[in-house]
Amino acid sequence: MGLNIKNSATEVAIRALAEATGEKLTVAVHNAVTEKLARLNRGKNKPPLAEYLVTLGTLQQALAAKKLPKASEPGR
Repeated sequence: MGLNIKNSATEVAIRALAEATGEKLTVAVHNAVTEKLARLNRGKNKPPLAEYLVTLGTLQQALAAKKLPKASEPGR
């Protein structure tokens, strides 16, 4: 399937990317799109930030209750 870029600024950007990376135009576009999709999908399986912070707070409280020695204290 072909792709026809009709936006001159986009074409200039693609050519600059291909030249900077030493890739052919198609490879440069493919890699850029693949990398962007990977970045977008990276956090999809992570819990929401609020849930993560609540869990982190709970773990900190549990550790504090055990009164664990700090790394700089003897016995560590």
